[in-house]
Amino acid sequence: MADLIVTALPHDALRETPTLTIASIDDATQRAAAVDAITAALADLSAKKAVQKALQYERAYGGAAIYVGAVDGSLDAEQPLQTQTIRAIRHLTVFERRQLIAVEYQQDPMKPDYGKPTLYQVHSFTGVGTGQNVHASRLVIFPGRRVTDRNPTENAGWGDSVLSLVWDALRIFNQSWLGVGYTMLDFSVAIMKIKGLASILAANSPEAVANRAQAVELGRSIAKTILLDSEEEYERKTTTLAGVPDVLGQVMHRLAAAARMPISKMFGQSASGLNATGEGDARNWYDAVAAYQEDSVRPAYEKLLKLLFASKTGPTKGIEPENWALKFPPLWQSTAKEQAETRKIVAETDAINYDMGLVTSEELRTSRFGGEEYSAETEIDSAPDLSESLALATATEQTTQPAQEVQVATQKPTIELTPTDLATIVTVNEARAQRGLPPRPDGEVTIAEFQARNATVIAKAQEATDPSAAPPTP
Repeated sequence: MADLIVTALPHDALRETPTLTIASIDDATQRAAAVDAITAALADLSAKKAVQKALQYERAYGGAAIYVGAVDGSLDAEQPLQTQTIRAIRHLTVFERRQLIAVEYQQDPMKPDYGKPTLYQVHSFTGVGTGQNVHASRLVIFPGRRVTDRNPTENAGWGDSVLSLVWDALRIFNQSWLGVGYTMLDFSVAIMKIKGLASILAANSPEAVANRAQAVELGRSIAKTILLDSEEEYERKTTTLAGVPDVLGQVMHRLAAAARMPISKMFGQSASGLNATGEGDARNWYDAVAAYQEDSVRPAYEKLLKLLFASKTGPTKGIEPENWALKFPPLWQSTAKEQAETRKIVAETDAINYDMGLVTSEELRTSRFGGEEYSAETEIDSAPDLSESLALATATEQTTQPAQEVQVATQKPTIELTPTDLATIVTVNEARAQRGLPPRPDGEVTIAEFQARNATVIAKAQEATDPSAAPPTP
């Protein structure tokens, strides 16, 4: 169970490899080629495996680090990493907390890394050598569960293991199941009543009792029969287990609560009860995994990517792309039927937005099918500002000056309208005309009224395209 508690979050957080997007490259072919090159470079370094391993070490031991084998022209790893001179990244090495000891800390309270280690000493498990000092900038740090910042030097600069939270519950769980195992060994006891047993023992004749018991067991083993005297009795008594399942169930719930995991995830049990589907447990677990991705996985991955971008022989030749982003694939996968239903609702929404003149067919085509895969997100080009053409002039003043004076241009103060205000003023056909689209027969109503008439379809589309509104499929 301890292994599951340690590995479950890192495993699910990186079950699918994170993807990279680069919005600054307009050409789809060039964008895909750049993403593929960066992804291949990460795969060559086994970045996903290294991050996952470090996350597991962090949860198990209270900390870990990835040493980035960057070639920056310095032969001393004790010096800060010079990102502007990185020529290549050779390897990624994962260290446990027990292999790294903080030897220097940031003492300047004005620095953003105040109180954090700036220099570590690497120790080998073999005990050979005195250890190599490594600057913190050359490491991707996984600090462990932080208990307090009062004494940063405690635990050699590291945090605590997640197993410290569940130690008592885990011990009770193991003892409970061990007790059940011992009970099963003594579940059934044979009882044999022999007339005059006390007299036989008093006469110091235990051999007679042993011989009689052996004869009974021999007959039961060979002939499946027990031969007894008329005054002898043989029976078996079983240990009652009433209430034990309830106790074990409570112990299991206690352990799952301490580990902050659904009991269905920890023990593989389906949800019980009327109309129980397990979707609630799956949603809670996926929410926890998503939060873990943002808190622990993203910072590590993004630091590795930035160092890879800085490499002169890397996929970007030392130039960091503009508008790049790291995305995590959905934690649950929709079935083919659910995907088809979602696309149908998105298509209906697209038709409404197109009829209102909010988007063009080219924008819809590019948004849905212009990327590496289908997307329900809509990206539009810069549209003309309707507020300029519909601004209300509140005053106009023109002053005629003498011929020798310079004529002052008339200024027209305007009121800037919000999109909500415009929707109550601009009609659908006016909006379509702004985008060069033909009018609609029912387009003489305002955008707000048109949206109100189609509120049901729009609501269904929002529900289908919002991942948080759709029930997960474990």
